[in-house]
Amino acid sequence: MPLELTAVVGVSLAALVVLLALSARSTGRWRGFVLELAAIVAFVVFLNRLFDFPFSPPVAAKGPSDDFVLAGALFICMLFGMASQFLYRRFEQPQGGRPPWDWGMFIAPVFASPIVFIPLLAAFQNANIDLKDLTAPRLMIFFVAYQNGFFWKEFFDRKQSEEAGQKP
Repeated sequence: MPLELTAVVGVSLAALVVLLALSARSTGRWRGFVLELAAIVAFVVFLNRLFDFPFSPPVAAKGPSDDFVLAGALFICMLFGMASQFLYRRFEQPQGGRPPWDWGMFIAPVFASPIVFIPLLAAFQNANIDLKDLTAPRLMIFFVAYQNGFFWKEFFDRKQSEEAGQKP
């Protein structure tokens, strides 16, 4: 596994453990935290047995290395769009009518992000974009990624209403 992916997985797992610990501390549900921590440890053991995580030997890429950077940049633009959508919905309401801040509602789009991101990445996979030579038309794909993130909830809500309308 490349060093960048190892770092992303490691930081994500550490952040997950910290968030779970903070949640357990605020709710007092330590038994659930221990079970979740055991699942994370089992996952790390699984990664270690299959991929020698985090000590896997370096892998030499045979293709262009910009693909990973481009995918990461598109994903970040999409996540910014998701966060912007949440903040827009919050701030479009009068201050007195806003619900209290909820971190769960703010973080929830991250769990839907692969569903939104995979079609986006597939659409631009063969776009032949050089990040060193960004022209206005090439820059548009980052705006499309942001737009997909911003409108992700409307897409899911529309699909839900269509499915509810089809059921007897």
